[in-house]
Amino acid sequence: HVSALEEVLKGKNQTQIFVKKLKEEMTLAAESQQFERAKDIRDTLIRLGSLQTKQKMEYVENSDEEYFGIGYQDQTVTVMNFRMINGVMRDSDKFFFDLVGDNDFSNFLFQYYTVHKIPKFIFVSEMPKNKLLLESLLSEHAGFSVEIILPQRGKRKDIVDLILKNIALIHSKGGNVGLMELKEVLNLSIVPNIIECFDISNHGDEFAVGSMARFVDGKPHKSGYRKFKIKTVSGRDDFAMISEIIKRRYLRLQEENSQLPDLILIDGGKGQLNAALKSLQSMGLSLDCISLAKENEEVFVPNQKDPIIIPKDKPSLKILQHARDETH
Repeated sequence: HVSALEEVLKGKNQTQIFVKKLKEEMTLAAESQQFERAKDIRDTLIRLGSLQTKQKMEYVENSDEEYFGIGYQDQTVTVMNFRMINGVMRDSDKFFFDLVGDNDFSNFLFQYYTVHKIPKFIFVSEMPKNKLLLESLLSEHAGFSVEIILPQRGKRKDIVDLILKNIALIHSKGGNVGLMELKEVLNLSIVPNIIECFDISNHGDEFAVGSMARFVDGKPHKSGYRKFKIKTVSGRDDFAMISEIIKRRYLRLQEENSQLPDLILIDGGKGQLNAALKSLQSMGLSLDCISLAKENEEVFVPNQKDPIIIPKDKPSLKILQHARDETH
């Protein structure tokens, strides 16, 4: 419910709808004796109450300001921001980047404001390097004086602390930030903690093999890897082969009552993706399924004509590439 929690920043009506939905889910979970699920929902409601209390802070006089919090997990950085509109917190975004090369908070802020409106005041949870230079560059670009401030007390410190709590919640609930990013970028139903990736290898016209790699929490789960000797397709028909191995894999898991993946990744383009989707549909399965085309690293998703291009430095793309490469 992390992304849904952020929706409450957009207005009272969304908050009421979200709370009502959560309470209904909690009641259903308790009635079906899913007590752990009911407890998790209750905890979310408590956190939401705390968030609403924070949001009832008094009107901040100058609305031309933006807030940033930054959190670290291994070599990946999570940045979250809140924007003030008419003195009230309205919009929030999340960003992820790796600590490589000259990637740092200062560079992030500079790049962010090349495409976003620059406010007069930028409040941060930690001071970026080269603060004075950054202020000078932003001021020159904006045409007015820009200040970067590390708040020590009061309402603005409360807002920055709230952002840091949300980042901690993302890290504790989402685990791998690359997986969290995948959920956001691809609009998945859940964080893809279990990913299964499929590829077809042709060895001449008469011999083809399907390979499957399994990733758990963003890392290879080697004992879960599988090979499939193609049985029902002759010649080079990648689409039919994908359809066959998808059906064999998930009929087997259903028969064994085994855990299904959160995300299926197909090595290929739109044709391979459609073949996999039709196979899943024939079994009555509704699972998140995408494909990754190697030439330009394009991600194809269902019901969308154009591919999604994930920037090459994003942790989310690296997870997909790693899973794809493991099937080769």
